[in-house]
Amino acid sequence: MSLLVLVHLLINMKYLWKQDAIEHAKQCDPEESCGIIAIKNNQEKYYPCKNISNEFKAESFVIDPLDWADVEDSVDQIVGIVHSHPQDVLEFSESDKYSCKAINLTFYLVSPKSDKIAIIQPDEINA
Repeated sequence: MSLLVLVHLLINMKYLWKQDAIEHAKQCDPEESCGIIAIKNNQEKYYPCKNISNEFKAESFVIDPLDWADVEDSVDQIVGIVHSHPQDVLEFSESDKYSCKAINLTFYLVSPKSDKIAIIQPDEINA
């Protein structure tokens, strides 16, 4: 097995939940999807959440607090937030960066139109 194939396999293994997040983004398109990445029984899993952003669901997300509470009560640890940009622009907005830094969780960005994922860590943000 080549090193390139091994790296590809490791990347895909690390984000086993990625397809679930992308499928959720496709279901929510043209609105932004949102969800939580959490660890349960030593495995990362994607938990889709309801976007309760009132007026601008195509450009913003707010995770339903009841969904957050349900996930928090059923997992070992919440480790990240996922949302989509329906416009297929995988760049974090200033609001995304501020939120990531404020809640100190990794943010993941997916597109309903591609198989790509963007990642930002709280310590990468100068805010």
